[in-house]
Parts: sequence; C-alpha cells; structure tokens
Amino acid sequence: MTKCIAILGAGPGLGVSLARRYGNEGYAVALVARRAEPLAAMTAQLGTEGIPAAAFVADLRDPAQVGAALAAIQSRYGTVDTLYYGPSAPETFVPAFSLTPGQVKAKTELFLYGLVAAVQAVLPDMRERKAGTILVALGGSAAIGLPFMSGPGPALAAARNYLHSLHGEVAGDGVHIGMLTLAAVIRNSAWQSGMASGEIRIDLPPGFQIPEIDPADLAGMLWEMARARQVSELVYPPHP
Repeated sequence: MTKCIAILGAGPGLGVSLARRYGNEGYAVALVARRAEPLAAMTAQLGTEGIPAAAFVADLRDPAQVGAALAAIQSRYGTVDTLYYGPSAPETFVPAFSLTPGQVKAKTELFLYGLVAAVQAVLPDMRERKAGTILVALGGSAAIGLPFMSGPGPALAAARNYLHSLHGEVAGDGVHIGMLTLAAVIRNSAWQSGMASGEIRIDLPPGFQIPEIDPADLAGMLWEMARARQVSELVYPPHP
C-alpha cells in the first residue's frame, strides 16, 4: 500500500517543498490549508511534476475541521503514515508588554489547539500499527524569547513543550516525534513575501540577523530526521 503524508498548513514555501520531497519518495500527498484556491494551485503544480496530491480545506484553528479533514484523508488513503503540522501566521511581531489575551488566544488556537487535534486524529492508529511519524515546524521563538518579538512565541513554546512530552511517551510505540525549530526566513514563503512588501516589519535587537534558507533544504532535513529516527528536535541555524 502506498504510504501517505498529510501536510497541514500547506503553503508555497516549506509545505510544497515537503510535498515534493515525500512525493518523489513514493508517498501520496494530502495537502490541508484554509483556502481552496492556493491548494488547487499547489496540487496542480505537483501534478505536473508527476506527484499525486489531493487538497483538503480546513481552518487549523478549528479542532473539529482538523479532525474532519484527517478523517477524510484516512478514508481515502487508509492511513496517515506521516503527519506534518506547520501553519504560518505571517504578521509583524509585537512587544510582550502590549500582548493582549485576544492575541494569545488566536495564536494558541492555531499553533497548539490545531496541533493537538491533529495528533489526536492520527496517533491512535499509529500506536496500534506501531509505526508513524509526526513532524512539526516551529518558529525560533518557541525556544527563546527576544525583546519586542512576542506574539506567536508563547503558543509555540507551549506546542514545543507538548511535543517533547509526547515524544517521551510514544517513542516506545514506534511513533517518532520530530520538531524543526527554525530561526530563519524560508524563501518563497508568505513570511518572505510579507517582509519584501513591507507588510511585515521585524525590529531586530542590535547584532541579531535572521538568515534565509531554501525550503528544499528544510524538507531534506525533515526527511532525514524522519528516516533516521534518532533525534526529536533539529534547530536551525544550529547553536554555536
């Protein structure tokens, strides 16, 4: 049976590059995102490259929609062998002193609630089969808080904490949890487009620079982490 990867938060940067990498390795690809039109464009592009992909529309902030999308994917493909969760919320960072409960709630719904819903939808089957991989991309603020660069960080840190706990609980069941904690701008991503247009402003601390990276390189890192099943978290750029 053909293996399946479900890519939640599929976009023009890392999402489509990961689809391309797994598709070229023989996986069926299920793309999940909030807007139908970009999904259709991505599936069409992958189709021209000989990679079969199907689109499923869901708002990842809504656990019910996440569960329904993954149920539809499981119905179509039988199993989800690899789950990737990597939604993007490209917008300007805010100072921690001005962060509001409403802003925290919105980010938590996207980066934590949706993730937990996705894991709950696929994990029971993975544990029963004693096989499966869950990959998650996290922003660098999941691991370190910088002045004037709050917003997604608290929710991402909560997601990272949850995933480290989960890794220790399910590794013995044949399920690998892999995190990519990324302090870089992904080329071709919504973040890069927003920064180029001026819609997203980032006021970096003195001496702090954010590198750029090709999404194909990140897709390769995720593939190798899933294949080797040796580490639960990769950090890019690596700590000196």
